[in-house]
Formats: sequence, C-alpha cells, structure tokens
Amino acid sequence: MVLEENLFAISPHATARFELLAGVVPVVIVDNFYAQPEAIREVALGLSYAPPPYPYPGRVASIPEPNRSLAAVRADVLRLVNDHYLPRVPLIQHEGGRLSSIRQLHTDFAVVDVHPDALHPVQQLPHVDPVPIFGLVYLNPEPRGGTLFFNQKGPAIAPSGQGYPVSGNESFELLDRIAPAYNRMAIYPGFVPHSAEIDGDWIRGEARFSSPRLTQRFVFLP
Repeated sequence: MVLEENLFAISPHATARFELLAGVVPVVIVDNFYAQPEAIREVALGLSYAPPPYPYPGRVASIPEPNRSLAAVRADVLRLVNDHYLPRVPLIQHEGGRLSSIRQLHTDFAVVDVHPDALHPVQQLPHVDPVPIFGLVYLNPEPRGGTLFFNQKGPAIAPSGQGYPVSGNESFELLDRIAPAYNRMAIYPGFVPHSAEIDGDWIRGEARFSSPRLTQRFVFLP
C-alpha cells in the first residue's frame, strides 16, 4: 500500500498544553492534531493487524513507509518532546547519566479487541512501558476510553475476573486520567503505571471487531 504523501500532515489548528496529572504525572496534550484524521483512520483500519510478541490486549499494524508527512510528524514530535516535555519530566537515568534527549521515534497503529473474560492475568493490571516516554493519538470518534494512571501500593496481584483495570484496587491507586478525544495526541512517561481505559458494552460485543479502540502509538527511544 502506498499512502498519500500528505496523509499525516499536522493540522494548523493543533493546540498543545502541558499538564501535571494528580500533581505528579507530566503529560502533553495536543488537540486537533492531524489535518485529516478521518483519512488516517480509514487507512489504519484497512491495514493488516497481528498480535505483537508481548501481552498487548489486541493487535498492531506497521505503517507503510516511506511517507513524507509521516517523516515530518516524527521530526515535529521529537522536537516537541526534546524542547518542551523532557525538561519537565523527573530525572530519567540512561547509561549512567540523565536522559537529555530522545533520538528515535517508532510509530504504528494498534487496536484493542480482546474480550475482558479472555485477558491474561498480566493484562488485567496496569503496566509500565520499556521506554521512558510513550505517546498516542486517539482515533475513535465514538467513546473508546482514554488513558488511566496509577500509583502502585503493593505487589501487583490481579483480582480474579477483574477484566481491564479501570479503577483502583489493593495493589494500585487510581491517580488520574487523560480523557479521550478524537484526534488528540497524548504524551506521557512510560515508567508511571498506566492502562488503557477499556470499559463499556462495546468491548464485550461485536463492536470490538467492527469498531475497535484504535490508536496511533509513538514509542520514544534514547
């Protein structure tokens, strides 16, 4: 598949802001991120998805490259993180010193479509990412959940039959959330326990396949 060269153009109406969720979780929110979110969503849903080699409750798809506008998005988002986000994030250790810049950015599409009753125990818990900073763009016009952040209070034990983690329990205290909004980018620290906010009838029925939670993921690497 060859993508239209301007598919990933950033909207001239995009607005960015910095927030400190619960006073401790630094995030950047960019609303109205893409100029053509509908076209991106259509392309994304037409790609071939497969389960990744880690416990993600859904499937992922690579983005066909090269693409001029996607390369420009990478450059712009890296600049945003290095100039305006990383200086505000608590100390991140890397190779014996402080992480001072992000040099690599991987991006793909992901859908969540696993029934709550089919989750593995580890998928029923908040998680941390193996990267210091993570980002995504919410690409659902219908409600499919935002991102929840937690404070770990004790050993990570998933209550039997809990399903997706959408509230606190004995192991994790719910701190705050990034509310979902169509065409919203969110950038946050991967080392804070978090989870997709997966709830509602859609994840238990046919809608989890016909209209799954769709995001474009951004993985930031030193």
